[in-house]
Amino acid sequence: MDLVALIASIPATFWGVIIGSLFTVIGVTITNTSNTRRLRLQHEHERALDARTRDLNMRREVYLGAFEAIATGMSMVGNFSELEVPYQELMRAFMGKSGAIGKVTMVGREETIQAVTGFEQALTRAFIQLSMQRSAVDQQYQQARSLSEKIERSLAEQERLVAAIEREDDASDPAVLARSLDHERQRTEALRAKVAEIDAVMVPAVQQLVAASMRAVGELNLLLAPVIRQVRAELGLSFDEAFFVELVEEGHAQLMANMQAVLDGMSASPPGADATPEGDRASASR
Repeated sequence: MDLVALIASIPATFWGVIIGSLFTVIGVTITNTSNTRRLRLQHEHERALDARTRDLNMRREVYLGAFEAIATGMSMVGNFSELEVPYQELMRAFMGKSGAIGKVTMVGREETIQAVTGFEQALTRAFIQLSMQRSAVDQQYQQARSLSEKIERSLAEQERLVAAIEREDDASDPAVLARSLDHERQRTEALRAKVAEIDAVMVPAVQQLVAASMRAVGELNLLLAPVIRQVRAELGLSFDEAFFVELVEEGHAQLMANMQAVLDGMSASPPGADATPEGDRASASR
């Protein structure tokens, strides 16, 4: 029996089963291929989503650290006129966090890096300019503070001498006590005169330092707007820069007006209205 006769002898139902099974196999193969493709696409999407999430989390951590350092630097600029706070302490607070700003160059886009670099350069300029202004005022402040401490000790000695005179202490010569008391009073007046001379120069210098630090803060606030815009854009967050700038300008104008009102009030005060030199310096500082 040849092959043709053998094929011809196979029942038609058998061919139907064969063809049906073939279609089933083809259908299963196509389904499996489609499912495999969908799973591969799903896994690729999940990997991309995980990578995006990790990238956003990393950027968020870096930018939060950078903005904390920026806030510390701006606070330092605003506190330059606080003479009670040592300069080294001001610098130490910022230097401990300044490295966080440099991390932006590792994760930020070019536009973000450019904005942060511009702000950092302006912050450095403010540090240098205000440091030069404060240096001269610091010397005067330390001199006045030293003289004020001597005045306090002299007043304490006067109280002791007055008490000794009133007790009529037999162990001490009243004439000697009186001469010592007169000497301490003259010494106190001389010290107060020196403090007044220093304050006459220092208080206006402190006022200028306060004004300069406030202007620097206002300028830095404006330079902060493009930094916030770029960072929020990277994190997929919206930002109304025009509204932010308007808010900053209004707040700064109000702050400058308040400061001018304080300075005008100090200028209008009669001489000796503030009982102590420390009060003058504290008012100017505020």
